[in-house]
Amino acid sequence: MIEFENVSVELGDFRLNDLSLRVEKGDYYFVIGPSGAGKTIILEAIAGLHHPDSGRVLIDGKDVSGIPPEKRNIALVYQDYSLFPHMSVCDNIAFGLKLQKLSKAEIETRVSAVLNRFGIGHLKDRAPYTMSGGEQQRVALARALVTDPDVLLLDEPLSAMDQVNRDKFVADLRAIHRESGLTIVHVTHSREEALSLATRVAVIIDGTLEQEGGRDEVFRKPPNRKVGRFVGIENVFGGTVAGSGAGGSVITVEGCSIRTGDVVPEDASVCVFIRAADVSVRRAGMKADDEYNCFPAIIEEVTPRESFFLLRVSFGITLFALATEQEIKEKGIVPGGAVSVSFLPEAVHVTLEEGCSSLSPE
Repeated sequence: MIEFENVSVELGDFRLNDLSLRVEKGDYYFVIGPSGAGKTIILEAIAGLHHPDSGRVLIDGKDVSGIPPEKRNIALVYQDYSLFPHMSVCDNIAFGLKLQKLSKAEIETRVSAVLNRFGIGHLKDRAPYTMSGGEQQRVALARALVTDPDVLLLDEPLSAMDQVNRDKFVADLRAIHRESGLTIVHVTHSREEALSLATRVAVIIDGTLEQEGGRDEVFRKPPNRKVGRFVGIENVFGGTVAGSGAGGSVITVEGCSIRTGDVVPEDASVCVFIRAADVSVRRAGMKADDEYNCFPAIIEEVTPRESFFLLRVSFGITLFALATEQEIKEKGIVPGGAVSVSFLPEAVHVTLEEGCSSLSPE
């Protein structure tokens, strides 16, 4: 439905580089990347606020270069909400409908429906400056959806919310997408938002598309070290291929042999990626179901996170794993304790890449 064909946009010192991507009708499509990567420029190019210096933006197969923003039936919600401060909530929501010259009765019906949908009916006569960030974001989303757009563009919509309101808003967005089938393009630097909502993901770094694919593909199989780091893969190592066959390869990492299901050329220098969630930790001496990638190890550090513990373990290389509080208690996991760690060959992703060094999780 939305396609970028070799799109470049130059804004001062920044350049969006020869970008090609495709958003299908009904996608919940995430554009993720660090701050300053060019994510918002992509939204604004879709909306018609930026015109490519080269390349084309197509919507439903049609080049939209000559179509102004107001004719594209696209709604854009910025992270700062952009509500009109001198208008009430009702008037803010009704603004786009008035531009469409709908009847007063139709406007009242639509506004009432979205007020109820987002649970903000009690705010209808309030001014934006009297509301919390979460309330303002709900009003901004209601204003966008009341016009029945073909595409909804969201620019960091959750960045100013506390965790409780963020969780509620994620649930709202998931329900909107499920119930309406609306095409949504959502920009963020938050991995958690993409994992919660995305059907497809594009990773943009320094104005360049590094990866595009399904959510699981992007978060489990990065094409290179910098994408692996951004999508939060905790264990990244440099290694050398010691042997390779039809069933996979053996990689030497700091003197340890690790088996992967990926087939890569022998003697190649590679990056090895293992998610902490794919690493199992057992009591010392307990065997894994798979004979490969099982090592005796020592717990070096146990760090509490929001809903789990991050374990740093060592068996010649340093590896990160996850455990719940219950697992910590049941398995007697303490710093200095002996354990067995294991991971399946299928959980080991490998890319051909020179100069790959170990990373610490962010």
